[in-house]
Formats: sequence, structure tokens, C-alpha cells
Amino acid sequence: MANRILHTEWSSGWGGQEQRIIMECAKLISRGHTVLIACQPGSPLFRKAAERGIPVEPVVIRRSYDLRAIWNISRIIRKHGISIVNTHSGKDSWVGGFAAKLAGVDLLIRTRHIALPLSNSPLNFIHRMADGIITTGEHIRQAMIDRNRIRPERIVSIPTGICLDRFTPDVDGSRVRDELGLSAQDMVVTMVAVIRRLKRHDVFIAAAQLLGERFPNVKYLVVGDGPGLEKTRKISEDSRVGDRVVFTGHRDDIPEILAASDIFVLTSEKEGVPQSIAEAMAMEKAVVASPIGGIPELIRDGETGLLADSCNPESFAAAIARLLEDMPLRRRLGEAARRHVLAGFTDETMAARTLDFYDRLLRRKSG
Repeated sequence: MANRILHTEWSSGWGGQEQRIIMECAKLISRGHTVLIACQPGSPLFRKAAERGIPVEPVVIRRSYDLRAIWNISRIIRKHGISIVNTHSGKDSWVGGFAAKLAGVDLLIRTRHIALPLSNSPLNFIHRMADGIITTGEHIRQAMIDRNRIRPERIVSIPTGICLDRFTPDVDGSRVRDELGLSAQDMVVTMVAVIRRLKRHDVFIAAAQLLGERFPNVKYLVVGDGPGLEKTRKISEDSRVGDRVVFTGHRDDIPEILAASDIFVLTSEKEGVPQSIAEAMAMEKAVVASPIGGIPELIRDGETGLLADSCNPESFAAAIARLLEDMPLRRRLGEAARRHVLAGFTDETMAARTLDFYDRLLRRKSG
């Protein structure tokens, strides 16, 4: 039976969370379900949804207890005959949760994207209002079971899936290499992430500096934008490898960026299950990251990638150097990485498991 689903999102940013919402909506629409998004007008999510042909309703959400937003979302629910509401961020989980209860939907779902612990204060009861909770990683699920006493049958881990039509080893990266002035002799080490403190681009640049004299033909791509851009540029300019660090800004052609790269690195100090790592793995790229959050669900050290000590430039430099010097290792890790993604991290798997969770909760509620 086709569902009628509303996703709510308070954020005005554009990152892995918002990208997952777009991907999930598109996959469920392709399976015959009615899906729409309620989000901040003018936000990247609003624009991207409209560009993809996903129905989207503008709702200004100012705070967790925004009566006007609650009324507007409940009106949208009734207007479109919504039976399932799926909330994503803190503020829209309050507003969307109250609206869902007010409108009497069949299911209220809370998707938890980040690994930060939830408060157990009696006033923070919104996650207990939900009929079910989806997390993007098993470590987030287990933490909510252990810390927040969520019953295991109410919560499931469904990692963000990768679109294999876009992220494939067959993508051609020559246009990007030409655009960025990369020669055929250049090796390329790439990091794709929003530029903010927790991503620790300073560690990436420090590792590049440690590798500098030993690997003079390596270029380092910093792909993304964010509040830490200018500070990160200054760190790069002050380093000995500043002339080999390329800031690309925000890019929509991530498959082509990855195709132009030899190694993918993520230096974050906090993560869920990073979509950027899974994308690089789907394209058979060797990856270096730290064993934080849900990253060990993707990277098995020495099997599907290499793990480095968190926030340790020396450890990252050693792992990157190992890959730069060993092409067979890069190839072996890349091929194993893609097989791992195919086994459980595709957008088809994500959509199927999400619908299965909805159905299971609906059956339980119906007795």
C-alpha cells in the first residue's frame, strides 16, 4: 500500500543530512509513495527539492515551541492527507511532532542523524513521542538504547544510501583535473566536507605539510564551503604546502571530483556514518579516516580503508604516505570498499529498510 509521507527539516544548511532527505524522498516517490518536504523557505533544501521535482512546502520555524509553525505543518498534513510524519532536526522535531499529534497521523518518526547525546531531562520528551526512531548508524542507535532507554524494537539503524547510478568507478574525472590545473603526474588527495571546526581541516593541512617534501607531486583538494573557510585558507597560506592546497568551494559534481582523486581523507573529530566516505568507497577510492562515530561501520582497517588516530596529523600523514607509495594497496582497498558499500549502503537498501520499518510499526499499532 502506498504511504503519504511528510518530512520536516528546520535547518537552513546543506550537508549530509539534507542530502539524505532529498535522496530518501526521491527513492520513495520512485516506488509509488506520495512524499513531500516542509522546510525553511529559501533554504538549500527547499531549492534542491524544487529542482528535483519533489513537492515542497515553505514553513518558517523560529523555535522549538513555534505555535504558528505547528499550525502551518498541521494544515499541510491535512491538506495532503499525510499518514506518516518524519522529523529530522531538533526544532522541527518539536514543531513537527506536535503538529503530527494534533493532526492525528498514523505514524510519527524521528530520524536522528548525529551522534551527540540526547538529554534525559523530563522536559526533553519529544523523542519519546515518536512511534519509531531511525538513526544513521548503529552506534547512535545503541547509545540511545543505553543512555536514553529507548526500547530496541522502537529504534532502527538505517545508514544513508549511495546512488550507484552517480557514484561508480566509470565516472570520468579528466574535466575536473583540467579545470583545477592538475597534471597527469599529480597525485590528488581529497577531502569533501563542510568547512567547520568539527571537520578539523587543520589536521588535513598539517598532514599535508608533513608529507610535503617527501611527496612534491601531490595536490590536496579541500572541497566544500562553510563558516571556517577563511580561517582554513589562512592556515593553508601559512603552511609550507599552501601552493599545493586547492580550495574548490561548494561543488555539485562530487562524482567527478572523486574520479579525479587518488585518495580520500576525512579528518573529522565527530561523525555519524559519513556519506562522503561511502561515496568515495563506492567509487573504489582508498580512504583514510578515524575510528569515530559510525566510521568503523564503513572502514575496516586494512580491509576497506585505513584508520588513523583522531586529530593526529602524524597518524594521518603516515596512512596517506602508505597509500601514495603502494598502488596495489590502493587498488585492493578501493575494490573491497565498493563491495562493502554494495552489500549494505545503497539508496535502494536504505529505501527498502525504511519502508519495512514503517510497515512494521503500522502493523504493531494496528494490533
